[in-house]
Amino acid sequence: MLNSLRYFIAGRYIRSRNSHSMINHISRVSIVAMAMPVAAIIVLMAVFNGLESKVRTLYNAIDADITITAKEGTTFIIDSAKIEALREMEGVAALTLSLEQGAMVEAEGHRSIVQLKGVDTLYDATIPISQQMLSGTMLTQRNGKDYIVASMGVMQELGLGQGSIGEQMSIYTINRNRFSTLLPVGGYSRLDAPIAGVFALDEDNNSLLFTSLRAAQQLLNYPNRASAIELRLDNGHTADDAAERIEALMGEGMRVLTRYESNSIYRLMALEKWGIFAVAALVMVIASMSIVGTLIMVIIDKRDDIATLRTLGLTPHAIRQIFTAKGYLMTLISLAIGLAIGLLLTLAQQHLGLIRLNATAIGIDAYPVELQWGDVAATIMAYVAVAVTMVNLTIRAMVGR
Repeated sequence: MLNSLRYFIAGRYIRSRNSHSMINHISRVSIVAMAMPVAAIIVLMAVFNGLESKVRTLYNAIDADITITAKEGTTFIIDSAKIEALREMEGVAALTLSLEQGAMVEAEGHRSIVQLKGVDTLYDATIPISQQMLSGTMLTQRNGKDYIVASMGVMQELGLGQGSIGEQMSIYTINRNRFSTLLPVGGYSRLDAPIAGVFALDEDNNSLLFTSLRAAQQLLNYPNRASAIELRLDNGHTADDAAERIEALMGEGMRVLTRYESNSIYRLMALEKWGIFAVAALVMVIASMSIVGTLIMVIIDKRDDIATLRTLGLTPHAIRQIFTAKGYLMTLISLAIGLAIGLLLTLAQQHLGLIRLNATAIGIDAYPVELQWGDVAATIMAYVAVAVTMVNLTIRAMVGR
């Protein structure tokens, strides 16, 4: 009965006019002020989710589910028995070997420093680079002949374009067996091969260039060696579980990394997202001061009512509960307003794409957002924790125990 009474009186305090009409206006402003950080957090978290989703889609074309490298040195000897065991392992859908190192390329009198990556014929089945092709095909070897697949950044450095399929390109690498700082002439290896395809990824991969694994091993003088084993997993198999089994198979000398361990951008985006959440929560704490000020003014304005209630027999605890209920109702209203605004803006952008971007080259027409209900729940919990704490501290200080 007393619980219903306190919320009835608190509701009357919110709906009725105070003796000073300015308090009414301040109460409304306080409710809106607390609602805005809630809406902002929901929108910001959705924006980070959308960007992370786009980044994952983009990096799926270059990042394997699991990458195996040597713990010491840049290359390792290819163990055919272990490679076959990996291919037969449950959950492994495809496997490819690669050899990567810096090199120089030349075409039509122009030169550029590139990151040369020699791959076998199963590379595209493991990492779908063909989905990022601008022209030509993802072809590095056919009928014993080597080919080159270059990023658009390399092509531009060499003064070439998407239509340069079939033109010759020369790759130069240092020959580790013949190179001398005293007589560097002749201390390099060279491969002349036609361009089979051109692809486009992000700026970090603008200097990437593919050729066959065999050609890279000959150029770099690394016979029967590779720098990485890259795996694609079947749907339903998690990278963490597969990584444990692969580590047991490969032994101590090899490092097994999942997609998120090998590429730091995923961790950075997660840190940025929750860093923004922490900053927005701090803004929420500051905004809650407006409700604190409103409650203080209401308590002062209702001094006569407090005296009447005490005369009627209500204890200080019961009176405090009435004003606590008013604070809770104000925070509940502001929470509902903030959620409504944040969800409306997020869903409108997610489904209608109201804010457009000029980024069709990377497949983004509208600003990416993605609503995740876990983020909404975290926002509500943070808001409730802040609001309840501030209301209780204010009421205890003003009304007493």
